[in-house]
Amino acid sequence: MPSILRSRVALFAMLGAFLIPIAMSSLRGLTHILTCQEASATPFTLLLSETEDPVFLSSTRIEAEDEEFLCSDGSGGLTLNMGAKKLDDGRVAMVLPITNHSEHVWRGTVTLKVAGTSIPASIGEIPAGETATDTLELNLDPGTTEVDGQLLIGP
Repeated sequence: MPSILRSRVALFAMLGAFLIPIAMSSLRGLTHILTCQEASATPFTLLLSETEDPVFLSSTRIEAEDEEFLCSDGSGGLTLNMGAKKLDDGRVAMVLPITNHSEHVWRGTVTLKVAGTSIPASIGEIPAGETATDTLELNLDPGTTEVDGQLLIGP
C-alpha cells in the first residue's frame, strides 16, 4: 500500500473516531440546547376504568404573595401549569402551557413521565410575556397511572 494512501486512511479513521460520540448521542426528543431543567410541582394520578369516566387526582399549593418560577434568571422565570382533560373517546389529554415571565425569549420542551416512560413534548419558542401550549393525547390502559412533568428550557 503506498504511503500516501496509508496516511489518508489513517486520517479518515481518526476523523471517524471523533464522530462516534456524536453518532451515539441522544437528545431525548429535544429540539434545542438545554440550559435549564426543573421538575414541575404538579404530579397527576390518573384513574382509568373501562366502564366509567377517568378520574384525575392532583394537588398544587398556591400562595398569593409567592409565585414560584422555574428556570428563574432573577428577573422572572417560567411557569408550567400542567392540566389533564378527558377526550370524547374516553382517552386522556395532558395540556402543557408554559408562560414566560422573563425578559428573554426561550425555547421549551416538557418531558412527561408516564408510568416510567419519558415522552417529550416540544412547546417551541416562547416570547417574553407570552404563553405557549401543547397538548399530548395519551392512550393508557385501565388502572392507576402516575404522570409527572419536567421543564427543559434553552435559548
